[in-house]
Amino acid sequence: VSTEKLSAGGRKPLIQVTLKPGVDVQPVWPFEAFCSKDAFQQLAADPKNPREQLAALITAPENERFAQVMVNRVWQRLMGRGLVETPDDWEKAPATHPQLLRWLGREFVRSGHSLKAVARLILTSHAYQRASLPEMLQTEALYVAPAPRRMAAEQIVDSLFAATGTPFKVEEMTFDVDGISNQSSLGKPSRAWMLASTSNERDRPSLSLPRVQAVITVLESFGWRGARQSPVTLRESDPNVLQPAILSNGTMATWTTRLSDDHGITQLALQDQTLDAFIDTLYLRLLTRRPTAAERKFATALLGPGFDHRRDNLPPLKPVKRVRPKYTAWSNHLDGPANALASELEAKARRGDPPTHRLNADWRERAEDFLWNTLNEPEWIFIR
Repeated sequence: VSTEKLSAGGRKPLIQVTLKPGVDVQPVWPFEAFCSKDAFQQLAADPKNPREQLAALITAPENERFAQVMVNRVWQRLMGRGLVETPDDWEKAPATHPQLLRWLGREFVRSGHSLKAVARLILTSHAYQRASLPEMLQTEALYVAPAPRRMAAEQIVDSLFAATGTPFKVEEMTFDVDGISNQSSLGKPSRAWMLASTSNERDRPSLSLPRVQAVITVLESFGWRGARQSPVTLRESDPNVLQPAILSNGTMATWTTRLSDDHGITQLALQDQTLDAFIDTLYLRLLTRRPTAAERKFATALLGPGFDHRRDNLPPLKPVKRVRPKYTAWSNHLDGPANALASELEAKARRGDPPTHRLNADWRERAEDFLWNTLNEPEWIFIR
């Protein structure tokens, strides 16, 4: 800033200028306790580039703090509690197992700073594979076994789709479907982590992505944040009244519980098998365990009537003439019919796919009731 501009009009400037315009400010490395400031001389690809210097100082093998911070975050994510309890503030608490933390950090460096290698070490360890203790409310510092933990938002959504075999059919993450305005695309998501906030429902409702938004609504109720520019170390994971409501009555719940033609449970129900085998497979698939005696009695009473005649030998549906779907994009979202089309697409997303005609309607509805009931069991969202 020019000193002449600061003192224009004869006023004394409130800002005391200590640097002349155009002077380069040399960066200072304040973490000598972790890594020598001269380490970048041998490691940086361009020792004169300040960014190269910073990257070299952060990842220098002698800078064990960086490696330990990274592996502590992985440990916290997988085990439910960090070796340093506050992953983003190491001044608040010491490491509970400093030797383990140091070893993991060195293995991280040895692997070429591979987070997958560190995750593999933890996931294949005896500690990670211990059974949880249901009576524990949270994982203790002196690790004996994990406490039951709630799944993250992405895990809950992906588990619902994977366990039920429901196709993950959402729109492409772009407002430039026709490719005219040359805007970027985030691709067509196949997993929950591939989604991002659309942030357009209020200002440009004609550009809404109703199927994407239905999944995002579930994610947000479990602490997911679409603003990746503002990440948080620990999400808000406390239960709230919105979570069971959205899992039982949301649009995505309709998709996962309605037995449509391409639903995974529909394909399972069409197979030749006994009722007991069908019930066992359902529980193993949905809850990763076999049913208790009470659960088997409940499932038998609900699914037993009509099970032998569950398949309808109806003639195949007549082929329907394919019609090119209408869509809104950045190039036409201000046109008159755009908002009406967006409302139509939203209503279609809420309805979901039609139920299959290959299963007896009465038995199919009872199977859907069983599926809805099981997916809303409290244990569904816990890692045990």
